Amino acid sequence: MKKKIILLTILAIVLLGGGAGGTYYYAMASRYISTEDARIQGDLRAIYAPGAGKLLEWNYKEGDSFKKGDVLGIVETTPARGNTPAITMDITAPEDGTIIQTNLIKDQMVSPSSALAMSTNLSQLYITANLQETEINDARIGNNVTIKVDAFPGVVLTGHVERLGLGTNSSFSLMPSSSSGGNFTKVIQRIPVRIAIDDNQGKRLVPGLNVVIKIEK
Repeated sequence: MKKKIILLTILAIVLLGGGAGGTYYYAMASRYISTEDARIQGDLRAIYAPGAGKLLEWNYKEGDSFKKGDVLGIVETTPARGNTPAITMDITAPEDGTIIQTNLIKDQMVSPSSALAMSTNLSQLYITANLQETEINDARIGNNVTIKVDAFPGVVLTGHVERLGLGTNSSFSLMPSSSSGGNFTKVIQRIPVRIAIDDNQGKRLVPGLNVVIKIEK
């Protein structure tokens, strides 16, 4: 009799726990759209030399920031005519940004067709989240978003939906899948959603970081 009471008690606890968990999950699903398929991104900009020649000077390394119009380096170009003196040309920043990749060395030869460095504006980062097609109808521009960055455990950032994608990720593929073989397997499609970051709480965010987002319905 005692064992039966213990078993019934354990069963009741399990059922209550499962019911509470199901209720919580339903409440969350009815209020939020959640996904781990999301990353921080920035608009990348390639920096080019204004002409072919020797790199006399390069003033910036990875992590250095600059303002629009700053001189990033100097290139010495040699005109086609041999008796014409070489001229120097400034490499100027087209806009504000931070160098995120470069491997330049002084006196190397450069050309206007090859990128000298890649930059992005770290103050204008955003999040791209890929939502399932069955969820996209509940996403609206302006909806509030909570953001958790894997790199900063325990920190919750805020944002809002800025833009909804106009096509699925697969529709932008250069080689879309074909079902001409006769066998068809339905795959849930994902649509990119751009999320603006309202407050980074002083954290140094960089492109590529994984995040978990919850969009309020």
